[in-house]
Amino acid sequence: MKYGKREYRLPKTENRQETEKAESGQVSWVLGLFLILFLAILLYMQLQLAMYKASARYLEDALALSNLASAVIDIREYGSTHKVHITDQEQAYAGYCSAVRENLGLNDNYEAVSHKLISGKVEIRNYIIYNVTGTKVQVWERNGDGRILEWEGTLGEVRTPGGQTIENTGVYSEITYPVEGFLGITVTAEKSKLVDVVSEYMGEETNEKTEDESGVEE
Repeated sequence: MKYGKREYRLPKTENRQETEKAESGQVSWVLGLFLILFLAILLYMQLQLAMYKASARYLEDALALSNLASAVIDIREYGSTHKVHITDQEQAYAGYCSAVRENLGLNDNYEAVSHKLISGKVEIRNYIIYNVTGTKVQVWERNGDGRILEWEGTLGEVRTPGGQTIENTGVYSEITYPVEGFLGITVTAEKSKLVDVVSEYMGEETNEKTEDESGVEE
């Protein structure tokens, strides 16, 4: 049996060049698309980060105002002894809850009316009142489950759950709230704030009196 000779011909140079150009064009197109997608994701993440920072600052200010709104002090006691005390803790907590709903734009169920910064329900995890008298600190704490704890500590040794040292009568609170994150994933964020009632509230009154007195003297 005879076997015929097979001829193998190389493709034409022009066809090979056109094929290489087509493949190179496809690679460039895929890389360009990937680069655009990467930049879009990076921009979206930067916008999300900026929104998180803005919401954190807003929530911190809202918590500070809510804490301060709940600091109902005994004016008569302050006038006679110059001691700043929050005497009605239950009333203070009720005032705090009302202020939180108003400052954060929540309904009666503590759910956000607008989901721009908060994506759901806000939970109050902790609310603590620190009354300072001399070297003693009287602590009244209400946990998220409704339990109330009362105890006494020494000034300079009592700290908030966040590690801040108590120096004057103040209010500390801690909340958690859902935030819609990257690709629609909802994460739980946490915010806490301590307000020194003496410096934040009584300090303003002292400054106002000083300004009035200086105006009279002039």
